[in-house]
Amino acid sequence: MSVPLIETKRLLLRPFLTTDAEALFAYASAPEFSQYVEYSSPNTLQEVQDFLQQVLMAADPDCLSWAICQRDQSQLIGSVQMTREAVDRMSVHYDVSHTVYGNGFATEALRGVLQWGLMNLPEVTQFCGDTQASNVASRRVMEKCGLVPFKTENVVWEKFDQPVELVFYSVEREVLQTKAQISGVAE
Repeated sequence: MSVPLIETKRLLLRPFLTTDAEALFAYASAPEFSQYVEYSSPNTLQEVQDFLQQVLMAADPDCLSWAICQRDQSQLIGSVQMTREAVDRMSVHYDVSHTVYGNGFATEALRGVLQWGLMNLPEVTQFCGDTQASNVASRRVMEKCGLVPFKTENVVWEKFDQPVELVFYSVEREVLQTKAQISGVAE
């Protein structure tokens, strides 16, 4: 499945381009961003270019990755992914540049992708995600989009000396369809 364009009130979610490498490197290498992700920050632009080609632009039918851009600008400010965990379950992940924290872009992008999933993936009955317990902003994004926490678990991330506490979220299709808060997709 190819990555479709999704437009929301303020955002354009589009397939990644090779020209996104510099913007992705700029925010993914910032400590403000990397403290909340499992992987280590990229050290070189080449690492980001390789990641774009091998992961974000790969033709994997079970993983869709969108570049987040403001509608009036073409520069990448984040990403949102939807990955098939089972025939009827998709996980969602998102990130935005620390330079745009606090503007609601992650919430708007996630709402757009969830709405797209409801309309285009009828076999999916559950959407799920996870975040660090200490990442209050990310927890709020999921909760604003209708996902609810159902467990916490300590996991080992190689880049940290101590285990990381993750909070796992989910929402059933029927519940999500009735939630008014996913109406953030442009009319």
